[in-house]
Amino acid sequence: MLLSLVDRLAPIFLLIAVGYLLVRRGILTPGGLDGLTKLAFWVLIPGTMFLTVSSIHVGEVLNLEVWGVYFGSIAVTALVIYAVLMLRPETGRAERIVLAFGAVYSNLAIVGIPVIAILFGDRGLVVLTALITIHAAALITPTVMLMEGTRRADGPRRSLLGALGNQLANPILLSIVVGLVVSGTGLPVPGWLQAFTGMLKAAMPAIALIIIGAGLHGQEIRGNVATSAVGVAGKMVLLPLVVFGVGSALGMTREVLAPLVVAAGLPPGINAVMMAAAYRTAIDRTSTMMLASTILSLVTIPLLALFLTA
Repeated sequence: MLLSLVDRLAPIFLLIAVGYLLVRRGILTPGGLDGLTKLAFWVLIPGTMFLTVSSIHVGEVLNLEVWGVYFGSIAVTALVIYAVLMLRPETGRAERIVLAFGAVYSNLAIVGIPVIAILFGDRGLVVLTALITIHAAALITPTVMLMEGTRRADGPRRSLLGALGNQLANPILLSIVVGLVVSGTGLPVPGWLQAFTGMLKAAMPAIALIIIGAGLHGQEIRGNVATSAVGVAGKMVLLPLVVFGVGSALGMTREVLAPLVVAAGLPPGINAVMMAAAYRTAIDRTSTMMLASTILSLVTIPLLALFLTA
């Protein structure tokens, strides 16, 4: 079992290291990294999600049990993080909201999809797809409304619609919707399209993990480290524990629970920093939380995988 896990984890570390070294040696330039990121976001990941979703039953994606366990755990964790941050006098209400949001918003796409695919295969991707389907809307909507409540100017409608509008144009989400339509209607997927998206799916993990490693180069710790550490602890430790505890208490099978817990233990997604930048609040602390969590995930994800597969 341990050797099998090492066989699955080793490529993840090696590809991340390759990405870091490519940038460090000047082989991969900022422009090249931007191009790779767009390739993964607009082509490789959507192709992977379409192929995965179109071949399964719609009910496996629109899974109320998965949503209840994961997003219920997120609500509990966010409240705990907010309460702990209240003990730090330098953080105002807006800062606490932004940091709590960043501490529960996992990078399910660029980091989560390749990691879950390697560790748990297509069954894990099905569980992850269920989360991605409503992840942005479920977390961005209440956060924007709370943030707008801290301001006197402008109503919540404009900011909320703008934030959700960006997500509706997300190619990953659109590929899931198209896959659900194909699956739900029983439309046959032509052989050439299966072969095409299969090639994209095969290329996706390597490219995505190289992007992660490349993105780590040149980053630095900024802002109040102690405050950021609260978010890091909540994201990398508390949220996975709460998901595991709630899922186990409800009798969720390990096949479903394992990818859920790893998804909870992923580092924050870019929307965490974008939310901070949109409101010009806790930008440095959110960036530091994201960087520290990403580095720490190189240790915590293997530990979670070892625990969940034991």
